[in-house]
Amino acid sequence: MTAGGRPGPASAAGDAAPAPGRVAADVAGVAIGAILAGVGFVRRAKPVHPNGVTYRARLSVPGATAAPAASTLLSTPGEHDAIVRFSRSLGLPRPLPDLLGMSIRVIDAYGPDRHQDLLLVTSGRRPVLHHVFLPARDVQQRPYSSAIPYAAGDRRFVVGALPDPAAPRPPGDDAFGRLARAAATGRLTFGLAVAAVPGPFSRVATIHVLEALPDTLEGLRFSPFNSGGGLRPSGLLNRMRRTAYPMSQRAWAAAGHGEAQRQADVALRTLRR
Repeated sequence: MTAGGRPGPASAAGDAAPAPGRVAADVAGVAIGAILAGVGFVRRAKPVHPNGVTYRARLSVPGATAAPAASTLLSTPGEHDAIVRFSRSLGLPRPLPDLLGMSIRVIDAYGPDRHQDLLLVTSGRRPVLHHVFLPARDVQQRPYSSAIPYAAGDRRFVVGALPDPAAPRPPGDDAFGRLARAAATGRLTFGLAVAAVPGPFSRVATIHVLEALPDTLEGLRFSPFNSGGGLRPSGLLNRMRRTAYPMSQRAWAAAGHGEAQRQADVALRTLRR
């Protein structure tokens, strides 16, 4: 779906599954959506990843051989404007470790207002651990993973972001403070990567993290279903998310953040000019 919640170009996740599985996923999606909506309403904030910071970014795609050919974004050489939001998933007080999130929006990836969102969380380095979320103390400590697969053509894979060993890692007691100082150098990069469901990550692009953006963009609604160009969320778990995400976002708006969501959409349009 688009940033405003309308259906996007991605086909429905899990449609190839047997009908009973699709029905069960839809029911579970409603239940999960209700739980997230309740948490968001009580918390008066996003139910997960409530605290974050947003940066302007650039996605450099070289057309790597490891890229899925059926994904135009990942396989076609080019430079793309993007934003990246780093966040703490559970909202635990700093400096306690938390599941750290990295939400990437490739702006107008498939045309005006047709963005590509990638929602990633810190995970393990070994192939089997790409599907397990692990806490971290620093945004460059661990790889990030979608955990749940995408598909492009006949390939199924998870998407990840790998901290660049050559990127600066300033000292400090606060993870977001270290992030700000690293980004200020102009040399903070992550490798965008794909991995077959049981396999290792292979780098297919580079994410350049640039300057910090205003807090207004904290109201943006990222969604794995902002997708296109042959790249689509895959499987029954993603079908559950298709139902749960809109419920959660509507509850967040009902908790008094509807105006913040609208202002974030306006700020994004201004950023693109």
